[in-house]
Amino acid sequence: MEAERRPAPGSPSEGLFADGHLILWTLCSVLLPVFITFWCSLQRSRRLLHRRDIFRKSKHGWRDTDLFSQPTYCCVCAQHILQGAFCDCCGLRVDEGCLKKADRRFQCKEIMLKNDTKVLDAMPHHWIRGNVPLCSYCMVCKQQCGCQPKLCDYRCIWCQKTVHDECMKNSLKNEKCDFGEFKNLIIPPSYLTSINQMRKDKKTDYEVLASKLGKQWTPLIILANSRSGTNMGEGLLGEFRILLNPVQVFDVTKTPPIKALQLCTLLPYYSARVLVCGGDGTVGWVLDAVDDMKIKGQEKYIPQVAVLPLGTGNDLSNTLGWGTGYAGEIPVAQVLRNVMEADGIKLDRWKVQVTNKGYYNLRKPKDVLLFSNKVELSI
Repeated sequence: MEAERRPAPGSPSEGLFADGHLILWTLCSVLLPVFITFWCSLQRSRRLLHRRDIFRKSKHGWRDTDLFSQPTYCCVCAQHILQGAFCDCCGLRVDEGCLKKADRRFQCKEIMLKNDTKVLDAMPHHWIRGNVPLCSYCMVCKQQCGCQPKLCDYRCIWCQKTVHDECMKNSLKNEKCDFGEFKNLIIPPSYLTSINQMRKDKKTDYEVLASKLGKQWTPLIILANSRSGTNMGEGLLGEFRILLNPVQVFDVTKTPPIKALQLCTLLPYYSARVLVCGGDGTVGWVLDAVDDMKIKGQEKYIPQVAVLPLGTGNDLSNTLGWGTGYAGEIPVAQVLRNVMEADGIKLDRWKVQVTNKGYYNLRKPKDVLLFSNKVELSI
């Protein structure tokens, strides 16, 4: 009787059982990868939101990257990292898991000093450890820094000088920072602190304050278009913030040139310089803002304008001798050297207004054309 109850081989019930197993395994093979992908994307979204929240509340200028361009070590745990976050103001580089600790432990560049000091050159070095630039040399022993495959050596985030771990002494930690090679382009935090105090006292004699910085002091303001040159402007903004005071660097897509140029009114007469990073449209936008300064009666604060051409259509830049386009072929430090060594020339700007009267006394919109011409004087 028992043998009669068992299904015979090849019976319909056995076929249904095999089909059920096949359907189950098919569903698992399809749904399991979908579930894993969904779970991973959910976790990634949570980490992204958490990271953005830290970026928003932090005083550092954090930027995340999927791959560092050179061997990098976390400034907190000292482990080798391939991806993580970096500050485009002070140059800190950390792993994603150490982001909060780094935010609490390390201080970023201060655009103004907290104490109301009256001495413009009294700011000490601001050292951070590790990830020093390649081919940098110790300011004490003159030997190359950053050669060891670990977190080692120090760099001052203002003067960019480097020093070995074993050469770092207490005297160096308290030594005054001279702002290095680009001291004539940097607006010191102590200067802005003094300006703030003078404005509270309703004083505007900035010439006396600037005389302590020397006659060669020609502070530079960076106006960059982050959308120019396949978004190359965004990377340039970070590199300029590292070499200069972050308060001097503006993204014109966020801060219009007319507002950014008001920083010139806090500087001595005829001392400011502006470096425009963008195409002819960005340069024209900045020159229009300069014209607005003339209308407002701010002729004494009008800066000299240099151009770093990005993207295409850089006819004005090429005419002025700055080239047809910048693609990162020279380092940003060399760009600043070129600005310091550049000679000023005069530029004519003139406007042509074309009006079409149209037919039946119906006027069409006016076309306004702006032209810029280099003035060449022959003797």
